[in-house]
Amino acid sequence: MLQARPTPANTLVGTDDWTKDSPMSQCNPRWTVLGGMLLSVVLNAAGQLLFKAARMAQPDASVPHLFLHPETWYGLCIYGLSAVCWLWVLARAQLSLAYPILSLTFPIVLSLSAFFFAEVVSPMLWAGVGIIVIGVSLLART
Repeated sequence: MLQARPTPANTLVGTDDWTKDSPMSQCNPRWTVLGGMLLSVVLNAAGQLLFKAARMAQPDASVPHLFLHPETWYGLCIYGLSAVCWLWVLARAQLSLAYPILSLTFPIVLSLSAFFFAEVVSPMLWAGVGIIVIGVSLLART
């Protein structure tokens, strides 16, 4: 049976071993992992926007017919890259600290869906997203 090795709170997993012989050993592992988290967030948002673009190209199409559109496949590929990136992050950070960062997808998707798809965003929705961003920034300080 696999047992997880306990790690102190607010630390990255395995930072001693994987960085010492790495060509990126001069980089701060915390910033490297944060960059991986943010890359996963951006890729996740891009995948969502491509899914929406595929749906808008054929609003009446059944779900199986959406797979005939390249936007669907691009979205799946980018979403898959986001998952691979996230797995890399999870090997290096605690899930309880990393997972809230994914909520940064909300302001990205909200802003870009208003820009690209002319979706109307209410002030109350903006306020909610602002609260999410404030919460994530508070978590980042822990």
